[in-house]
Amino acid sequence: MSAAFILTGCSSEIKQQYSLIPRAKQYGLIKESTASLLGSQYCQYVPDSSGVSDNKTVYAAGAFNDTLGKTVYSQNLLKKIYPASTTKILTAYCALKYGDLKQVITVSRNAVDLPAGSSAANLKAGDKMTLEDLLKAMLIVSGNDAATAIAEAISGSVSDFAKLMNKEAASMGATHSNFVNANGLHDDNHYTCAYDMYIIFHNALKYPEFKKIIQAASMKATVTHADGRSEKVTYESTNLYKTKKFKVPDNITVVGGKTGTTDSAGYCLVLLSKNKQGQQIITTVFKAVNRWELYQMTNRLLTSFAST
Repeated sequence: MSAAFILTGCSSEIKQQYSLIPRAKQYGLIKESTASLLGSQYCQYVPDSSGVSDNKTVYAAGAFNDTLGKTVYSQNLLKKIYPASTTKILTAYCALKYGDLKQVITVSRNAVDLPAGSSAANLKAGDKMTLEDLLKAMLIVSGNDAATAIAEAISGSVSDFAKLMNKEAASMGATHSNFVNANGLHDDNHYTCAYDMYIIFHNALKYPEFKKIIQAASMKATVTHADGRSEKVTYESTNLYKTKKFKVPDNITVVGGKTGTTDSAGYCLVLLSKNKQGQQIITTVFKAVNRWELYQMTNRLLTSFAST
């Protein structure tokens, strides 16, 4: 892999040595007999790859051959980062595990009460959508309103849904994260690391509906407004690979993923791709300095799989 890689001095490191099972065992989320199996599910953590100290365009990144169980690139994988809208990967996982895709959900006033400039699916209080269509609004166009509506429908409140998110993250082995909302709007206590996000994405991909939605460049959904009027809407992906605004490296097929952006998180992308052998590749890139560098770094990581 050509090009220089970096290390910037931003977020603090998660201090303890990484293990897939400590907090999950501590809270009784997994039994001792199953704890030993967790490690074999994932590409293992490895220390920083050579050359990362020269890379000043992103803060944390990883590249994982999920088919072979091999970590190919590691940069600050265990450092604390803010996930921004990549949070919605875990929100979708919890929704698919505990929800019903055909359930009709009424959007609350709280769900549409968003900061100015916040990513939204332009929902209105009183709108009704199925969980399936809200997942499209959340994963494709990154609607923060849709994420909150989903959280409230599954758990009754965002705070209770966050507890569910943390329980699920810990049970799958993502033990160095803490989530306080469903959409990734910035909170100092809402954090993760690039390796945890690999684990969460790996598990979300087990749901066919999740995979179906993230690989779409656009999708149609139906909204029934408070006045009873039904409207068809089209959501276009925030993923520039899917909208063909950024070129994919040769011999790589991008399946899909989730973007995220806030001032504190920078530009983020968790992505599923395949190489020419059909092997499943996951890349996680966090805190890129701008959108162009986010995709440039992802391309560097993907290029390392192009001939394997």
